[in-house]
Amino acid sequence: MTDIASLSEAPALLARAGRSAGSGPDLTQGAGGNVSVKVPGGRMLIKASGARLRDVTPTSGYALVDSGVIAGRLRRGPAGEDELSDLIKAATLPVDGLPPAKPSIETGFHSLLNSAVVHVHSVYANVLNMSEEGACAAARLFPEAVRIPYRSPGAQLCSAIAVHARPSEEQVFFLAGHGLAVSHQDVDGALALNERVNAAIRRGLSLPPYTAAPAAAGLAPHNAARLAFYGRDFMLNNVLSPDQALYCGPEALSGAAGPDVNEVLAALFYVLDCIRALGWKPRFLSADDVAYLATMTGGRYARKGKE
Repeated sequence: MTDIASLSEAPALLARAGRSAGSGPDLTQGAGGNVSVKVPGGRMLIKASGARLRDVTPTSGYALVDSGVIAGRLRRGPAGEDELSDLIKAATLPVDGLPPAKPSIETGFHSLLNSAVVHVHSVYANVLNMSEEGACAAARLFPEAVRIPYRSPGAQLCSAIAVHARPSEEQVFFLAGHGLAVSHQDVDGALALNERVNAAIRRGLSLPPYTAAPAAAGLAPHNAARLAFYGRDFMLNNVLSPDQALYCGPEALSGAAGPDVNEVLAALFYVLDCIRALGWKPRFLSADDVAYLATMTGGRYARKGKE
């Protein structure tokens, strides 16, 4: 791993990565996904918690952390949620001229990988990540990629990735129930790798074009139609992803849906429709996995009343 930019150059590179990775709701929905860039001194810029990828600019939407300290702890073995959250908080550094920002819950695994990391909640990758047959298909299409069985975002996922992380290598990770992460020695290489992987999945599985949900007050018509097809109880009782647990509760499915909910729902319905068209079976999170998300103290999955 090599630093790819000075601290003065890195914010513009991070913003460019964010614009590309957040360019469409087929790649990221709501505040999902992440990008990071490492800089000299064992430090790293990473998208801030709650920020949209496309809204990251050279002067907003990111945090600076001591990634060397975080990576060093994760390489020694699994960390608990509170321990990792406290470590990331303590490792967050001030940036001149910027207000304080909370680093993403995924800071831990970004710290372990190469100099530029792009993580997206790609609907194409998630056809593989959220189906019973997807692991075999991913191994066939991407024999060098690493597949991480479902782990909750945060300490569980970071600890699982730590086992496979190669900080000086180009890597592709399929994160079951979650998304796609790629790492490279520079931003252009990471963005190109992300695009190649997504294109190969679309081509290899003959997936249909993605149709984004239009802005709507309440559920977008497409989402309302697919919800009627699958059933409200089905969507409440069968959770494919942490984002579904976060965004798509009873109130949202009853019509109190903003842009983030519609983006997440459209992505979920695309994944479900593609899995069904392929003759595959969806793989849902267990009840314990869903319950665990409610206990987490960091990032977008924070339990109400926690930081």
